[in-house]
Amino acid sequence: MAKTEFLDINARRKKVPWWRIFRNSWLPWYAFVTLVTLVILIAVSILFFDLNPYDQQSSEFFKKPNITFSFRDGIGKLILGTDDLGRDVYARLMYGCKNTFLCSFGAATISYIIGMMLGFITSVYSNPVTGSVRYFIRTMNSYTPMIFVFAIVTVLGPSIKNTLWAITVSLVPRFTNICYNLVDGEKKKEYVKAVTLDGASPFFIFKFSIFPNIRDTLISQYTKGLTMAILDVTSLGFLGLCVKDPEPELGCMIAENMDLVYTGNYWLIALPGLMIVLFVIMINIIGDGIRTSMHKESS
Repeated sequence: MAKTEFLDINARRKKVPWWRIFRNSWLPWYAFVTLVTLVILIAVSILFFDLNPYDQQSSEFFKKPNITFSFRDGIGKLILGTDDLGRDVYARLMYGCKNTFLCSFGAATISYIIGMMLGFITSVYSNPVTGSVRYFIRTMNSYTPMIFVFAIVTVLGPSIKNTLWAITVSLVPRFTNICYNLVDGEKKKEYVKAVTLDGASPFFIFKFSIFPNIRDTLISQYTKGLTMAILDVTSLGFLGLCVKDPEPELGCMIAENMDLVYTGNYWLIALPGLMIVLFVIMINIIGDGIRTSMHKESS
């Protein structure tokens, strides 16, 4: 084939990886850095600081935040104050973040993996078994996911483990339906039909033909599912169905301190509420940034 100017330009053009595009997007990148910083702060506080979220100090009721620093004493003791039982708010906030976000991340990740596998299998293989699975998934999607969460947690009892599995069950139909619709839509396009007629296996078609064209949407849907899981966990905690007292959890911390706002102790619900808002906003910004970066890479 003769070398043309068009082919020469395409040969010289280098494809920019999506992660470089993501890093050059200032808002998603700063959201990512902030999220990683908060995760490191929570991990370091729990692993290396001597924090006790359960210890009640009778002489320290309703102590206000004391954000001070001295070279002799270091960071002020009880830096975020105490609650009505004299418990360290900073310690409870760190452990509450750990319980909330580990449970949310675990539920979203497990349900995402199961949902993607079911969506791929039911869209590629057509038989009575996959047809029954599709019918069952559509039936579950017709109900509000929180109905399953409330039902499972009410039967099994409030705990982080039961909350994790309840939210996982509620999110699997969502991810399965999303993957099925995406793969089924790509299957009808000409390039997939050409690869199929060429004798490629279903796994090869999905990995090399379909997945590169839907990965940005799948990533975006995962981050949306993660934020849904966070809101579900905190909602259950607010209703007293997530953890058992005195185990800290962000939604539970807001619920148990609601009456104390009227006494001027606003930080007791402002701090856990702020952590929820920060994580939800940052995860959504990062998800949209990754989706946009992947779309620009493939275009």
